[in-house]
Amino acid sequence: MKELKSILLAFWLLFICYALFLTPVEGNLNYVATLFSLDEPEPLIMAVFLLLGVWPVVFGLLLLENDQSTISAWPYVMFSFLFGAFALLPYFIFHRDQRKRENRTSNRTRELIKNPFFPFSILIFTMIFIIYGLVYGNVGVYQEAFVNSRFVHVMTLDFCVLTLLSVMGINHHAYHRNGHGTRFSLLGFIPIIGALVYLFITHWQDSER
Repeated sequence: MKELKSILLAFWLLFICYALFLTPVEGNLNYVATLFSLDEPEPLIMAVFLLLGVWPVVFGLLLLENDQSTISAWPYVMFSFLFGAFALLPYFIFHRDQRKRENRTSNRTRELIKNPFFPFSILIFTMIFIIYGLVYGNVGVYQEAFVNSRFVHVMTLDFCVLTLLSVMGINHHAYHRNGHGTRFSLLGFIPIIGALVYLFITHWQDSER
């Protein structure tokens, strides 16, 4: 575990340096301008941007249901709405699991989080965003933006890192739920959808007990 945290720490520092100094210089600001002004943004870029807003909600469901680790998860989840994986990586690096600690999340919030309808409804919105991007988007335009736009470049890498972190997020949730990891953690390799399917399954199982 210490080796994994050391790797994550090194990766986090390298990721920050890469984002600041090695990403493409913004050659075409129209990508960012059209995105935030909603002036006919490229659908695939818009879809990935919207999905980045879904990721913090997913990690909130994974980490806040049982917030019993040595450091509180909620500040990292909140900052991830702005900084994505840059904010969540420190949590996975510096926290230590302690199931004996009192849960910081209130019972009312936990009841909301554990409602199977919650991840299912988020899954519906996720599918809408994905279908919108794939049907109306242009992969060639996205590739050009990835090469020429710092914002799109970092946004894309951030999405990929969050996908990998969701594998750890699922294991974190499973550990605090039953004391060990789960084979369902492999679902985390399916961006957003995998974690939501895992949450729906586990919450449905809990509601049936």
